[in-house]
Amino acid sequence: MAFFQTKRIPPPTPLEQTQKKRKSLLTVSVFFILVLSASIIRHSLYPELPKFNEPPRLYSNQCQQDLRFTLLDAISQAKQSIHLVMFGLSDPAILSAVGKKGKEELAINIYYDPKGSPKIRNLIENAHIFPIARSGLMHQKILVLDDEMIFIGSANMTTSSLRMHDNLVVGFMNRKAAKFLQEKTPNSSGYMRTTVGGQEVEIWLLPDPRGHALNDLKKKIHAATRSIRIAQFTYTHPALIDEVIAAKNRGVAVSVVIDMHSGLGASAKGIEQLKRAGVKVSLSQGVQLMHHKFIWIDEQTLLTGSANWTKAAFYKNSDCFIALHNLTPEQKRFMKRLWSRVETESKVF
Repeated sequence: MAFFQTKRIPPPTPLEQTQKKRKSLLTVSVFFILVLSASIIRHSLYPELPKFNEPPRLYSNQCQQDLRFTLLDAISQAKQSIHLVMFGLSDPAILSAVGKKGKEELAINIYYDPKGSPKIRNLIENAHIFPIARSGLMHQKILVLDDEMIFIGSANMTTSSLRMHDNLVVGFMNRKAAKFLQEKTPNSSGYMRTTVGGQEVEIWLLPDPRGHALNDLKKKIHAATRSIRIAQFTYTHPALIDEVIAAKNRGVAVSVVIDMHSGLGASAKGIEQLKRAGVKVSLSQGVQLMHHKFIWIDEQTLLTGSANWTKAAFYKNSDCFIALHNLTPEQKRFMKRLWSRVETESKVF
């Protein structure tokens, strides 16, 4: 009879125990970092929607945020109404999402410019759809949901604008502003001031033939004491060129970035005036449009919207801009990140 002796495995040495603990700790740490990174990336790509009693949120695809997803998410959550005023409205996913809400019998009003959008009358059921044709452009980009959630900015609802071109959108919750926009846009000019999450917000609806909106913008530029950062798709208005040059001459640090396509075309004359005055001017690089229409003053005040800095925007087009005062720390961090991207992706002209 054969006897088999079981080989006795010696207990791990203190060194082996330490190495095993370190390996286990490393595995847990790597897993935690991966989960945290995934959460950060997802939050960046798919940012949260606006909430009541919070200051406005800023959104830009130039900061790797998915504007298309954000707007689709907001539309999908609408329960009562959709008020959409849009120059360019052709993205299939956006139209499909709004169409789905039409089947749910929400109150839907859509205003669009036939020059910027294809005919959409038969694409959405149970919706009131109004093509706006006038001498100027119906150039506003405004979405109001459920009489309370608002998005205003430079982005059209086209696939290229939401996915490729550089844009900035402001989102916030405010019933007073929602009512104002639903009653006024796109057929009336107007102005309102309100508070959103403790932050002062102003909204201008153009055109403004009396020049009040233009004068207000000039006053804000004139009040700058430290810095002015401007990103504009088209910059041709003589009064705004003169005001920015005056700010530079009194010692304000001024930096201007213009879309390359516009900078070599419609904005070329204005750029030459700024350069001759010693203002730092850069042109965007790349095939995408640098479609921003913002000015950031003293890192405290932000103005943005649909209005290019042209005479037509202020006196002829249906356009708009919004002003945020005393930017929050979160808004400042966002703008620093956005401006860094704007400068990095441009070249001094």
